[in-house]
Amino acid sequence: MSTFVKLTLAGTLVIFAILAAGIYRFNMTNDDIYMVMEDGKVMQYDEAMAHEKTQAQANEIETVTPFEVKPVANASEVMLKLFSLNTANPVEITLPEGGKSVALTHFIKIKQTEFAMGDYQDGDVKGRALLDYLRITPLNFDPALEPDTQSDAPIQDDPKMQTMPFVAPFIVTTQGSGVFWYLGLFNLDFKHNSLKHLGSVMLGDRIEVDSIEPVYPFEAPFKIAVTYRDRAPDQPMSESPEIVKTTEVAVSETGISHLTQ
Repeated sequence: MSTFVKLTLAGTLVIFAILAAGIYRFNMTNDDIYMVMEDGKVMQYDEAMAHEKTQAQANEIETVTPFEVKPVANASEVMLKLFSLNTANPVEITLPEGGKSVALTHFIKIKQTEFAMGDYQDGDVKGRALLDYLRITPLNFDPALEPDTQSDAPIQDDPKMQTMPFVAPFIVTTQGSGVFWYLGLFNLDFKHNSLKHLGSVMLGDRIEVDSIEPVYPFEAPFKIAVTYRDRAPDQPMSESPEIVKTTEVAVSETGISHLTQ
């Protein structure tokens, strides 16, 4: 066989091989393609694509907040942080002297304690009201209260289930040197997203509150014990208060008053 014939046959075989490879390539389906996944598993192409799509959808769901909260115009920063209520209704303190309402608008840290604070002006007098919200103490005025399982009315329709009465200490300051501490009684209304200041009792000037505890058993007449540190009558206000005192106050669903001092 001549060299020319041999070259011709070899070239023909190469052409057929190329055509065969092309025919196989263009007739190959997704069933013939496999992919190596991130975890090392080998999966058929269509199955791998379906797995990737499912995983992407799962990741998208995880990043969406379960409860989308639409911001309220002029929402109260204090109501949102203290009670998780997205409302424009403010947290207000009624000044024991004069009865002026002071809206708490922001937060301030004093001696490692954060307060909700609001500025006010009453005539020529300027001052601040500061709520020691870390000492908020919820009250249960009826510990024996149980849901009426015989009633057809839903529990959420019971006004007692929609409110949270509590006491909390707060400070009132003016341009003078006084830093007056009070214990306030409040009622949080979840149905109307509002807070009402029901009353106050004075604790002292520049004292240090240590604890606020319901007097056990907490039943009518309801009592709260407040432990704080004060100064001796002849002790300068510049010195730290070190005399431990306890005062009891009476609380009800409508008001608060002193019992002992």
